[in-house]
Amino acid sequence: MIIGFDRKIRVGWLDATVRLAAAGLTAANVRDRLDDVLDPEVSGEGPHSARGKTKTVLLRIWVTVPEAAAPLRDEALDLVGRGYAPDLRPLHWGMCLATYPFFRDVAATTGRLLALQGTVALSMVDRRIAERYGARSTVLRATQRVIRSMVDWGTLDETDKRGVFRAGRSIEVAVSVSNRSGVAGWLIEAALLASGRQSMRLESLVRHPMLFPFRCPATAQDAMPRLRLDLFREGAGQDVVGLRYGPEKRT
Repeated sequence: MIIGFDRKIRVGWLDATVRLAAAGLTAANVRDRLDDVLDPEVSGEGPHSARGKTKTVLLRIWVTVPEAAAPLRDEALDLVGRGYAPDLRPLHWGMCLATYPFFRDVAATTGRLLALQGTVALSMVDRRIAERYGARSTVLRATQRVIRSMVDWGTLDETDKRGVFRAGRSIEVAVSVSNRSGVAGWLIEAALLASGRQSMRLESLVRHPMLFPFRCPATAQDAMPRLRLDLFREGAGQDVVGLRYGPEKRT
């Protein structure tokens, strides 16, 4: 299974990347401009250096995204281009979920363990991820780097016990932005796309462990305006959201 997200990524680098992309720069121009963003913290020349690999991860999240995630990316870039900037972390998180299944799995595992225990040990996350991806050194390092990225983003906090973390301060997700469907609805779609399922109950999706850092007060009304989602009711009045594009070609 492909890992892909195998670098520690700072939130400031993500902020810079999304703003460059929102300004309309090409992928090549964004890659070049990221040299200034990463210097001097990440060094190296060429695509296989530490800097090259870090740029590849950043570009995959916000520029050279999978076809399925392009509509989500375009909508987020439009929000950023129109000046949305209270907290870009929900957008970064949603794009990481939609572009990197490995990130999704680490996030969901971390969220489940936090819900059960209140804290999460890196060793336990390592074990759970290794069960899925194999007990390889590359998997171990990548898991650690995703967790360290989450610490940098403020979605996890270190405790006084080495390798043990607690959830960071919960992040409120905007329901509406300029009278358009807001970031909450956008994050719902990102999580549903990342789940690999065609539809899910709205309540289950909003409370999914992969969204553990966020308070996402989304209701059926928030999901309804979205062009790429269907909303319907199951028995007992359960709201269900579904992707209008099929799982075989999510565009």
